[in-house]
Amino acid sequence: MERSVLDTDTLINSRKIGRLQWLVGVLGAAALLVEGFDTSAIGYIQPQITRDWALQPNMVGTILNADMIGLLLGYLLVAPLSARFGHRRTVIACTTAFGALTFLTVTATDVTMLIAFRLLTGIGVGGAMPSAVALVGEYFPERVRSTSVTLVYIGFSLGQIAAGVVSNLLLEPFSWRAVLAFGGAFTLVLAAMFALLLPESLEYLINRGGGRPRTIRILCRLAPELAISDTTRLVAGSQGGRKVALRQLLEEGRAVGTILAWIGMFASLMIYFFMQKWLPSLLVQVGLSQGTAITATTVGLAGGILAAFIIGPLMDRYGPYAVVTGVFAFSAVSVSIMAYALTEPEARALTVLSFLIGSCLSGGQKANNALSVFFYPIALRGPGLGWALGIGRIGGVIGISIAGDLLSKGWSPSGLFYAAAIPLIVGAMAIAAMGHIYGRGAARGALASGSKA
Repeated sequence: MERSVLDTDTLINSRKIGRLQWLVGVLGAAALLVEGFDTSAIGYIQPQITRDWALQPNMVGTILNADMIGLLLGYLLVAPLSARFGHRRTVIACTTAFGALTFLTVTATDVTMLIAFRLLTGIGVGGAMPSAVALVGEYFPERVRSTSVTLVYIGFSLGQIAAGVVSNLLLEPFSWRAVLAFGGAFTLVLAAMFALLLPESLEYLINRGGGRPRTIRILCRLAPELAISDTTRLVAGSQGGRKVALRQLLEEGRAVGTILAWIGMFASLMIYFFMQKWLPSLLVQVGLSQGTAITATTVGLAGGILAAFIIGPLMDRYGPYAVVTGVFAFSAVSVSIMAYALTEPEARALTVLSFLIGSCLSGGQKANNALSVFFYPIALRGPGLGWALGIGRIGGVIGISIAGDLLSKGWSPSGLFYAAAIPLIVGAMAIAAMGHIYGRGAARGALASGSKA
């Protein structure tokens, strides 16, 4: 007698979005919210730390780079472990770790301790983020996958904004330690919530987790009317129980696509972090007040949130390659216009341009993340996104450093923005080439030769 087969991918793609999927989406956004808070809070509290400890500028740079390096290590070394241990356990473990480390950072009594805590915290953040995004990508149907991932990344932008609000409320009456204590405690509360409510990856449970009863319980929550017999064979993803390794990102026709995706992520984060770290001071340098510069920067973050509601649905309708290529190209045009505007600075015009650039860069980064989720089969989405973000983080560190070096050599803010257009053009070319090679359905066509177990 032939056994019946239940393909979880087909089940999810054939149904309307239900309560469990909305829960996964909300929890994924919550995970990114605390990660956005943690990575941004250090920038808001750094001036008070500098005053309290009488730090030199080079030491301040080391502190700011500590969590960047930690994030890189987390993306490259910890995130791939989700294929072995499951996305749910990775999210819970990493969120608990960086929540506890953020809270314990209040005990730092010198720069060495602070740098160590920030480095370790960054590793936890880098390990959690790709798994949270991969879970959302797995549980939402393919027809809205790009939309779901880009919208979940709104949580990260909201966390960045929340870091500024909390810092304004707690810094003066208390101290920078209060901001970190709040962030750590809140993160630990969410980690407990993830442990109670977050479901595990179906692909992991079926192919490696040995969790048939758990899988059936989750499937019944997705489709309550579903009847699964003891003889039904469950199928999910493409790895069929194999241990996922880095080389698999380069197998089955994925090598060129992976490299092109890395180039795009490198270019995107290179300019994104240049803007995030340098825009306020550059605006002050051309004559804006500190308050106006902060407002303009915050407006840019809000633009990234708005863009997510537009870019995600466009990717689902017209395909990710064309849309991401267009966003890169529009970003290059926007920073070029900003470069010209900085030669005759006017506060209102620069604020509008900051909103436009923030929409392109922050929204484009969300689109790049969704593109990585789209490109890889289910089992490779966590490691694939983790490696792409890790490569992109290298671009971020380089972008921040190059900007500082060029400013020290006498470059003007306008010159920096003209130069920033170059990586964005390269990114557009890389994603356009990716679309030309893989076309529509890269993760479904030639790459999906092993997509059914």
